[in-house]
Amino acid sequence: MATPKLCGLLRTKTAYYRTPDGERMFDLDSTTACYTCLVTQQPIGPDGEPVDAGRCGADRGCFEEER
Repeated sequence: MATPKLCGLLRTKTAYYRTPDGERMFDLDSTTACYTCLVTQQPIGPDGEPVDAGRCGADRGCFEEER
């Protein structure tokens, strides 16, 4: 199953690493992952909403395409 399109500003501990194909390594099923936004440096995005792999998609106003 392909990883859903996530915001390029979303981070968690494993998201700093990449697969051999160049994709960030998100474990979407993790119950212990702590997410932060690179803009706010907090678990809340610039729109005031919580950040995580289930919420930081292209439908969010602060979404930024990964570079």
